[in-house]
Amino acid sequence: MTFYYSIKQMRRSPVKSLLFFLLIGLCAFFLALGGALWYMGSSGLQNFDELYTTIGTVEQKYEGTKIRSSWDPETQQYEYFNGGYYGERIDDDVLDFEGADYILEPRQRPYFGAYIEDLYDGIGSPNMGIVEAEPLVTGPMYPSLPMRVKRVLEGTMQEGEIFYICDHQSVEPDILEAGKTYVMQLSMIGIAHGANVPEGEEPVEYLLYPAIASDQYTIDMEPVYDPVTEEDRWYDEVTDGFYETERGKRWLAISNYQDYDMRTIPVQPTDGTSLLMHFYNGEARITEGRDITEEEYANGEKVCLIPEKLAMQLGKNVGDTLNLPLYYADYSRSVGDAFVLGGGGGVSVNLLNAEGEVYQVFNEQEYEIVGIYTAEDKGSGSYTAGNYEVVIPWNAIPENCWADNIAGAGRMKGATTSFQIPNGTIEEFREKWESLGIDDLEIRFYDMGYSQLQESLETRQLMSLVFLVSGCVMAVLILCFFSNLFITGQRERIAVERLMGRTKRQCAASILAGMLILSAAGCIVGSVSGWLVSGQAAERVGDTLEFDRTFSDSMTANTEPEEAGEKAGAVLPCVTGAALMAASAVISSAYVGKTLKKEPLRILGEIEE
Repeated sequence: MTFYYSIKQMRRSPVKSLLFFLLIGLCAFFLALGGALWYMGSSGLQNFDELYTTIGTVEQKYEGTKIRSSWDPETQQYEYFNGGYYGERIDDDVLDFEGADYILEPRQRPYFGAYIEDLYDGIGSPNMGIVEAEPLVTGPMYPSLPMRVKRVLEGTMQEGEIFYICDHQSVEPDILEAGKTYVMQLSMIGIAHGANVPEGEEPVEYLLYPAIASDQYTIDMEPVYDPVTEEDRWYDEVTDGFYETERGKRWLAISNYQDYDMRTIPVQPTDGTSLLMHFYNGEARITEGRDITEEEYANGEKVCLIPEKLAMQLGKNVGDTLNLPLYYADYSRSVGDAFVLGGGGGVSVNLLNAEGEVYQVFNEQEYEIVGIYTAEDKGSGSYTAGNYEVVIPWNAIPENCWADNIAGAGRMKGATTSFQIPNGTIEEFREKWESLGIDDLEIRFYDMGYSQLQESLETRQLMSLVFLVSGCVMAVLILCFFSNLFITGQRERIAVERLMGRTKRQCAASILAGMLILSAAGCIVGSVSGWLVSGQAAERVGDTLEFDRTFSDSMTANTEPEEAGEKAGAVLPCVTGAALMAASAVISSAYVGKTLKKEPLRILGEIEE
């Protein structure tokens, strides 16, 4: 009967009861929504750093521009254009400054050439070769000059074959004399032209390649002096005893150039796969096996990643080993520039050192294949993966063991110099770097959209806090107001029931039953509603961030918001609803207890007054 009379009493004031139900439900809604958003934001922040990586790339800027010229033999005129030029080379040591909190320190990475004997089993390329040949007529090497092959040092040409050479660079091309024999390395360039070409025919022409030149450098990127190649001549006349001279010995040494060209692959040492932009931006992805772990990178384990194409060529699988005889290092270009994706093998450096010998292997080890990847060219230029590129830990080979095998030097570039810093520290790093006053280096950061998503999570946390605080404040005010309203309006009933002999406990139960039932109903409806809409609210606050996948000056991303937070379970709205219900019971009980302390006659006297 207690509940019956309590509900009956609440029905006598329907507007007041409905308003209490709606307001307490609204409080429960805010508390459940705020709690769910807070839970999602907190869980997202806990795992946030594991989902994102922040890296920086470093590139030396041009110091200025100057007018350059290029000879056009067809118009017999120079063509002029503006071109950039570098200042003094800046070493990567300048990036080691106080306050630089690196996870992976910056390095200017070379790539290594590795000779893989089993890679190619063909006869060579018709596009190039080293031959001894004699001119059919005496004349300059422009326009196309006909030559006859007398001896093939390497390549697919045949003795007696007629070909054409042409010098498109020299203002005054050298004159070759008929009856003399010349040794030269040829590279196919286009269609022969000029008066020496029979009318109606379109034979190919070749240009000369600087085969015996040496571009060796020291570890400090200083050129190694080579007196033999001081003379800017890319061919030699063959006379008796020529191959016993220094230049002649070089022609013999380079006569297996095509074998190296077809069997050389690039090997990229690095401290982390994420430092290679083709892996970072998703152009390269592992399809079999796994990535090299942080521990393997740090400990210099003999493990590697190889591309699918190379795995098929060599018949290799995950778990097999690959022998890598490394014989030269190139700092002058990235792997993507040197070994164009989709091509065959290829050597993009001069293979002779300053002593006229082919670079010898400086390190040879067996590497376990832990992962096989596939790569595609999405127009990233220098940042693209190199053809046949193998990735190994930097620490897997002794530091600077390639010091005597550097075949190319260059400045730091974004594709060859990178580092990793903690997420969310880009601005802090920039401030410290700019305070050094070094203007000749450009540093670009990529964080996969971490900064924007972090801001989104923080906004979600702020909104959840607003909902929680609002719900708590509203709940206290509403409960205090309606507790006072309901209990004050029933003071006469309390006095009468006390005078009729009911105990304080019985009176409290009679008065509170209806209010607590309304409160419970409001808490249930509001909590469930808040929980149901929390997912939609989170999506509106942290809507999917989509950015251009090309390189920007700050960050790139294509991340779904679900990655940044786990949806709250059904337990959370139960907790917030129960807490609100408990608060309702405590506050209303406090008001009833205060009223019950007074004597019934005193209560009736106050009502009459």
